Amino acid sequence: MTIENVMAKGVITVRKDQTVSDALKLMNKHKISRLPVISPKTDELVGIVTEKDMAIKIASSKYEEVPLSHMRISTIMTANVITADISESKVQVLKKMVEKHIGGIPILDGDKLVGMVTKTDFLKEADLEPFANTHIRDIMTKRVITVGPDERLVHARRLMIDNDIARLVVVNVGVIMGIITAKDVAKTVIDFKKRVPEKYQHNQIRNLFVQEVMSQTIVTTTEDATIPEVAKIMVEQEFSGMPVSDEKNKVHGIVSKTDLLKHIYDFNRKRGNY
Repeated sequence: MTIENVMAKGVITVRKDQTVSDALKLMNKHKISRLPVISPKTDELVGIVTEKDMAIKIASSKYEEVPLSHMRISTIMTANVITADISESKVQVLKKMVEKHIGGIPILDGDKLVGMVTKTDFLKEADLEPFANTHIRDIMTKRVITVGPDERLVHARRLMIDNDIARLVVVNVGVIMGIITAKDVAKTVIDFKKRVPEKYQHNQIRNLFVQEVMSQTIVTTTEDATIPEVAKIMVEQEFSGMPVSDEKNKVHGIVSKTDLLKHIYDFNRKRGNY
């Protein structure tokens, strides 16, 4: 099966001369976490921008004094894009995604952008029957990077950068209070830059706290949940990751779409299916 049977064909893109505000609006509207970046002159793929790129770069000291109206996608995008050709198989592209630790791959036909495939696309069509008895405890990440609700947003952002992750579980004495994502950070900084005069931004942005930004409505799973059960929730609710908790809502781990796909890929590879 070629990747054409899995990929999304109506690709949402952003031009490299558009602003980061434009990109975030597109992400929110279409509920996506990455955008291929195209040239305004040729429509050719020139980069990719993700929520994590936005969170890391727009709040950095390098760009903190740059007005939003001057902050173009070309400034924060990743130019060296990992792509796949439309002739490649589903397995080849999944292998590339798992080994390169990336969440989405633009699909090209020659130089033309014709599709996009993400972890969600693979999960939607994956055969999960062999994993009906595989529990989340067997694949979850047990070392959870957490942050307190009273800690500063800049600290949460630094944790994301240092650990190369896009979400943090917010806890108070081990009890889950919420979750904060790279998109939350990016949206907050953009909104902040829009409403706060430039001369006050440097000091005031450092006084933003996690509890002001985090999402308090959070869905968790348990260690006894199975891969198909969690995959179904992630696809339907459009989650990239879920905290794993006990009956007292204490955090025991975290599971992501990457964890699910890596396990599915490794399982099939070992059995010669891939």
